[in-house]
Amino acid sequence: MAELEDDEPQSDAPSGGLLGKLRSWAEGGKNRNLIVGVAFGLVTIGMVAMWMTAAEIAAGPEEPAVVRALKALDAGEDEEARSIIAELQDAETLTAEDYGGGLYVLGALKVNDAERQWSPDRSRTDYFVASKYLEEAKAIGFPEGREADGLYLLGKSLIESRQLKEGITNLRRAIAAGAHGEARAHLLLAEAFFFAPEPNFESTIREIDLAIADPEIGPGERSEALLLRAEALASLDRGEEALKIAQEAGGASDPARRALVEGKALVAQLESTAGSAAGTLAQQATEAIDRARRADKLATSITREGDYLKARVAQLTGQTDEALLAFDNLRRGYGASPAGIAAALAEAEIYQSEGKDEDALIAFRRVFDAIGDPATYRSSIVPLNALKLRVKAAHKEFISEGNHGAALELSDRVGRLLGITEKLEMRAETLRRWGEAEIARGEHEGREGLSRIHAGRQRLRRAGIAYERLAEARYATRQFTDDLWTAAEALQAGQAYGEAIRVLQRYLRNEPVQRNALALLRLGEAHLARAQIGPAIDNFEECLEFHANDASSFQARLECAKAYGAKGDYEKAEELLRHNLTRTALTPRSPEWRDSKFELGRLLTEAGRHEEAIYELEEAVGRYRDAPQTRDDPKVRHEVLTSEYLVAMAHREAAAEPLGRLKEANTVNERETAREQANEHLQAALKMYKSVQTQITLANSGDERDRVTLRNCFMLAGDVLFELGRYEEARQSFSNISTLYQNEPYMLEALVQIYHCWRRQGDQPKARGVIQQAQQLLARLPSDADFATSTNLSRTEWGRLLTRLSDF
Repeated sequence: MAELEDDEPQSDAPSGGLLGKLRSWAEGGKNRNLIVGVAFGLVTIGMVAMWMTAAEIAAGPEEPAVVRALKALDAGEDEEARSIIAELQDAETLTAEDYGGGLYVLGALKVNDAERQWSPDRSRTDYFVASKYLEEAKAIGFPEGREADGLYLLGKSLIESRQLKEGITNLRRAIAAGAHGEARAHLLLAEAFFFAPEPNFESTIREIDLAIADPEIGPGERSEALLLRAEALASLDRGEEALKIAQEAGGASDPARRALVEGKALVAQLESTAGSAAGTLAQQATEAIDRARRADKLATSITREGDYLKARVAQLTGQTDEALLAFDNLRRGYGASPAGIAAALAEAEIYQSEGKDEDALIAFRRVFDAIGDPATYRSSIVPLNALKLRVKAAHKEFISEGNHGAALELSDRVGRLLGITEKLEMRAETLRRWGEAEIARGEHEGREGLSRIHAGRQRLRRAGIAYERLAEARYATRQFTDDLWTAAEALQAGQAYGEAIRVLQRYLRNEPVQRNALALLRLGEAHLARAQIGPAIDNFEECLEFHANDASSFQARLECAKAYGAKGDYEKAEELLRHNLTRTALTPRSPEWRDSKFELGRLLTEAGRHEEAIYELEEAVGRYRDAPQTRDDPKVRHEVLTSEYLVAMAHREAAAEPLGRLKEANTVNERETAREQANEHLQAALKMYKSVQTQITLANSGDERDRVTLRNCFMLAGDVLFELGRYEEARQSFSNISTLYQNEPYMLEALVQIYHCWRRQGDQPKARGVIQQAQQLLARLPSDADFATSTNLSRTEWGRLLTRLSDF
């Protein structure tokens, strides 16, 4: 108990209140001290928790990241907005609103980045990236209340990254949705129409008028809109209106740009003005351009465009050398700029107009090299579509001038500018026109033009290949079968009949209606040219069976008759020809009727029905010899000559029968009758041969066919004269061949005939002399001389024959 008493306090209760008592109590032992410490800790934790709860209640819930990012974006704090979206991307779970809102913010930030870029290429890249963000945001859903602005930003990004069609669509939707600042959208649309590859200046003017009508448009935007309107008017050759609008732009506009637009308007007027008024306009334009250059302190694109316009003024006022010098200086200094490209194009056109095609091609190459990627090309001086049109016009000009080589080189270099399809089209047309021109020129030159004709056919074959490649490039278009057809026509004209057959068959598989009859006709003609008689007849008869009323059926019937004639079926051939002549709507003025008439005469000649052949051919010759179409068409003239030649041949062949009776006649009366009948045919043949000779000699066409016909006429007329016993005249006729074939194997035939004439005249020394002359000719003929196509004997056989004749 004493111990307990000792534990009691020895003094009065401590002062200091509750805390003092508690402290005094805790000092009474270790356990009491621990209890007090824990209690104080718990109280402190509770108070902190109470304060935090109170603060949280006072502050409210935290805003979503997208909302904070949008606020930062609206406040111009781009980096803060970017940082918030970056945190949002790291979140484990995201809602559709988070996705759509985040992409919208990223797109808007990229638009801001693009607007701050100094490089047009980098700016265009940023706009392209922005368009991808915003397109995705649109698909998911723009943030609530941002639909109109999202469409505006998307439209702007698309337009600035050269995605004009989609950009215009979205800007129109933005305007319909009530986008803030409607005037800006209309101005963007106006620029899109103005700088499009195919500018629409009327739409530019319409959009500008809508922008100006917006009461919220600022004075600076209004002035820029008016200047763009003036440029559009100048581009439409409405120079006076353009000048008036440019002057209305006022002081809020850039003075350099305003003066430049005034200069453009004056140049537009100058282009359609002549006389003294042109001098005044030229002076005013030069003054306006000089004002623009002085106001352009930093020598921007305004100065370069002004230099181009001054050179254009010099060109329009006839100062071509001065203009060329100015264009050259501008192109050398700023070749890759719109003004530099326009200057190079102007140089090319001037050189071409002066006939300096090589210089023109060099200038065109500079244009193509400077443009690079057409997708990035943007110019108010020469828009992309205008540039393409001018290059294609230059190509057509080269062709019309007959400079097909230059046209081909130009077409081979326009790939990046015009694309592979138009490049192939230009190349194919160039080769086709070149080939046709070469063949026409070669036919006019006669024998000397044979190599030219060969080259022309080669070019037509190349044209056919190019047209088929063009068809492949336009496979999914309506032009596919048209290209195949043109390819087939070019190949057939180039005598590539195998390729023509392949392409025509492909055409018929893809186009069973249009040109079907003509395609079957062409297919048959190609088979006939390759001596494929069976397939040719099949094609012609299919044409006649299924397209009996088509205009092509007349020619198909004629060609089918030729095929049957080649087959030896003269009866079927005659039936087809007489069908054309008597059972169709054809008249003697129709080419098919005329050709059928001539062909019937040839057919009867081949069939040995000489009297009938003479009747048909003489009627044809009498009808067409002096017709205007014969004088104007070399092919018809040759047809008439050939028919006269065939009449002579028919008479000559008809004389064979009475000559045969003459040899077998037993009485004087029989011999006299046979001789009279034979002489009648021989005289008629001789008369016709001489007529053909005279016509060919007077025409002096140089045509190789005429040359061959003339040779045959001299030879056959000599044979007829020999048969008539007029040996001196016969010898002279054979001698005439020497002027045509002095050093060719065919001359050997003529010399042998002359030998026989001398023998009949009883002059053996001269006969032997002619054989010696023939042997000398044979010896000096080159080793590769063509005996097979011009004579019936080989070199060796000629040697043996001449040796035998020399022994007589």
